[in-house]
This record gives sequence, structure tokens and C-alpha cells, in this order.
Amino acid sequence: MRVSVLINSKAGSVNADLVEAKVREALFRCDLRFCRPETLEAMCDFLHEERSQKTDYIIICGGDGTINVALQCLMKCRDHLTIPPIAIVRSGTANDLAHEIGVSTRIDYAVRNIFEGTIKNIDVVEISSGDQKRFMLTNGGLGMPAMAAELANKFRANLQKLANNPKSAAAYKFLAQKSYHAVKRMGPGVYSMMTAEAIRTWNPEGWGLEVEIPGKVNVETNSPIVLINNQQSIGGSFTPAPYTSNTDGTVNLLLSETRNIPEHTLAAYHIRKGSVDKYSAFKTFELKEFRLKSQNPRRALTFFGDGEILLKDVQELSVRCIHRGLPVMVRQ
Repeated sequence: MRVSVLINSKAGSVNADLVEAKVREALFRCDLRFCRPETLEAMCDFLHEERSQKTDYIIICGGDGTINVALQCLMKCRDHLTIPPIAIVRSGTANDLAHEIGVSTRIDYAVRNIFEGTIKNIDVVEISSGDQKRFMLTNGGLGMPAMAAELANKFRANLQKLANNPKSAAAYKFLAQKSYHAVKRMGPGVYSMMTAEAIRTWNPEGWGLEVEIPGKVNVETNSPIVLINNQQSIGGSFTPAPYTSNTDGTVNLLLSETRNIPEHTLAAYHIRKGSVDKYSAFKTFELKEFRLKSQNPRRALTFFGDGEILLKDVQELSVRCIHRGLPVMVRQ
């Protein structure tokens, strides 16, 4: 049995050598092919080659961001190359997908899903703008949520850059290293911190969206919280779509018609508690496809998905659900 193992050594809590050793021990009878890509191109080349060699399984060791990058590569060639079942080793910041499908925190248990688990075909969300096309599996959105994701990613990247900069003073490097490791230990808690900052600094001027839903009247909104949900939870602690499934062929669209910091904060509280149905400012839709347009040409859209910025500075987005588009290994 051929098993292709992709390890992102830069993911939140990865010790790549330990991961590889654990995988080798758990799957010692398999024909294992390992890759620790340094670039996106190297990752895509590895995945393309393994699929062309008809690998039986792909194991992805990393967080939601790693899975998302791999997803872009896998979905590009899905029409003429079969996507083999995916097993996940959770080692990122939030690990939202792994949490949703019940992946064990133990590496040996997680990789043995290929023997002891079953295939679950989950929905994939396609987001496109012009000739740009991206995919996600968990949750994404616009407005404050995209702002919070971008702040979190920049914060971690800047700390890591400062910690690894040979020109930085020793004291600054030491402080940056300690801060970076502290942020990694925070895990998804960093998103809560950045959500508070996004609420504090949100600028509503010129912000407005039009939602086009096939067969229905268009919806105009100034919602600063726009979430597109393919599963119930996001960031480890927020539950914007408590009744959503990633296998039903629809995605959840959540809008929050809030106007000031107290209202935004209350909305965030209800999302945190999973009680969006108890706050009248929310509007929710279950949709197979829809389009989002900025009503202001000077206020472009930034879209995040799976914790990563997927599209930036666009005027409109098309969203559709690809029903059961990705096979993943899960335990019953």
C-alpha cells in the first residue's frame, strides 16, 4: 500500500522529525513517501506526482492552513486525477477540520485511520472572482472575520520574522522568540484576541454588500460580520453555525446587522456561545450557491477561508458548494 505523507514543518506545533518517526512506526508495513515542502510549488509537485502514481492515501500533517494549501493543489486537477482519501495529523493553530471530524490528537491513532477508519466525503466550498478560484473546507468570510484572520497571520509572521532576523538585537530576538512560542501555545486563542482588535478598529464607512441568491430577492446589507460556514465551529471556540453540516450540499451564510462596538461585541459573544438564534441582529441562510458584491468600488473585499486570506481586493465573489467533493478518513 502506497501512502504519501506531507509534513508542514512550519505549522503551529510541528516537530517534523517526531511526526515522521511516529508515522513510520504506525505504518511500518506501508510504502511510505515523505515530503517536507519548502514552497507551494514543491507541495503541488509532490501531490501531483503521488496522484499520478495512484497513491492509496495522502496523510497531511499540519493545521487548517496546511490542509487548505494542499486542497488548492488537489482540486485543480480533480477532473482528470482522482483525489485519494485524506488522513489528517492535527498540528496547527486551530485544527478546525480535524476537530470537526474527530481526529485524535495522537499521531499514531490519527494515521491509522487509513486502516481503522472509514471514508467520509465532505463538501468543498468554491470561492471565485473573475479568473481567480479558491477552495475551503471549514469556515470563511468577509469584514471583521477576515480582518481578524489577517491580523492573526500578520502578528505571527512578524514575530517569527523578528525572531529569525540575524540583524535583530539579541534582546529583541529573545523577546520575539518567547512571544512567538507563547502565541503558538495560545493556539486558537489568538483569534479571540484579534477579534477584539477587529471590533475596536472596524471602519464602517463605505461598507456595504449585495447578496445575490438564485431564485430569490437580492439582499442588501451593511453587516460587518459575514461568515460562510461549512461546519459548526471556527477558531476552536466560536460556533457561528450550530446546525450546519459539511455533507449536506449547502453552506451557511451568517450576517450580523450590527452598527456599533457594543452590538458587534454582543454578536461576537453569541457566536462564541453558539446562540446566534437568540440575537435578532443575525440573519442566516442555507444555500447551494450565491454571489457577494461590494456596493462601493472604493471598498474592495478581502475573503478568508480555513484561517488563510484566499482572495484580496476584489469587487465581487461567487460561492458554491461542491457536494461531497473531498474524501477524508474518519473514525465512526
